[in-house]
Amino acid sequence: MTTITYKKYIPIVLLVFLVITSFLILKPLLLSILLGALFAFISYPLYKIVKRKREILPALFVCIFVLAILVVPTGFFIKFLVKESFALFLLVKQKLAVGLFQNCTNQFCLYFQEAGTTPAIQYQIQEISKAITNTIISKGSAFLLSVPLIMLNLFVIFFTMFYFLKDGHRFIEQLPRFLGIQTEKFVHIMQRLQEITHGLVYGYFLVALVQGALGAIGFFIFGVPSPLFWGLVMALFALIPLLGTGLVWVPASLILFLNGVFQDSSGLMLKGILLFGYSFIFVGFADNLLRPKLIGKKAKIHPAIILLGIFGGVFLFGALGVIIGPVVLALTSVFFTMYVVKEEIDIKNNF
Repeated sequence: MTTITYKKYIPIVLLVFLVITSFLILKPLLLSILLGALFAFISYPLYKIVKRKREILPALFVCIFVLAILVVPTGFFIKFLVKESFALFLLVKQKLAVGLFQNCTNQFCLYFQEAGTTPAIQYQIQEISKAITNTIISKGSAFLLSVPLIMLNLFVIFFTMFYFLKDGHRFIEQLPRFLGIQTEKFVHIMQRLQEITHGLVYGYFLVALVQGALGAIGFFIFGVPSPLFWGLVMALFALIPLLGTGLVWVPASLILFLNGVFQDSSGLMLKGILLFGYSFIFVGFADNLLRPKLIGKKAKIHPAIILLGIFGGVFLFGALGVIIGPVVLALTSVFFTMYVVKEEIDIKNNF
């Protein structure tokens, strides 16, 4: 092989090396970059409304606005949840110390009082209490240690979103030539991507409102104080990936049940059990069945693809998978229809 032939392959080898190295550099931040790009794509209509002749200030405004909507309520409710959970834990621990089932009169409470006096049960209760205490300490420490990483990811999301809003149209204009796709096909792909992402946003927000309303109705029926407020909290938590409404109705059901135990009230214990069942069936129904159907209808994608995308995306990407998974599977369906099915039709027509 001549020297000229070697020289011909040097740029290709160098390009492959640079691409692989660039991927390894960006890999730890890849999800944050994708999330920033996705937020920019979703909020681009708002950017076009506020944009006049300037590009920097409108992009900065939209980034701050979107991140404030996401971060501020999330931070507030996580802080509130941690505070209330710790207060509940201290209450239960105090009751365990003085006797959890004192002054029992109903049969249900008497059964647990008798069971709780056995040495084996008391030992298990103490071990569970220690495990919960250690978990709270370890998770709290891990969260504090992860704060710098969270701040870094938020900065990357903000940075990526800002530049995609400001310069994204220039990047998109070059994509058809870079990917070797015809302009008409690329426009169709971008239109479908817009429909899919808007369908996801529409579906998540609408299902969150439905879950919040169902939760408020359940809280009102079973006597939970401030049902409208907790319905709003439930709607907000429904928008947070992997957390969901269970962070509201599970503690509420448990508190109702424990209040019934502590106050020797069979009615409150029954309400706690019924609230758990109501929320599990009706609120869970909205999340698991209504969400894929609404998103699929709005995005013109089969609900099964949306559901599989959500579950598979969560396993692969974590919390962000609820968005990335459906988008990737939906785009795969678009490409399959555009190229594979079309080529088969063209071959049949030629014969």
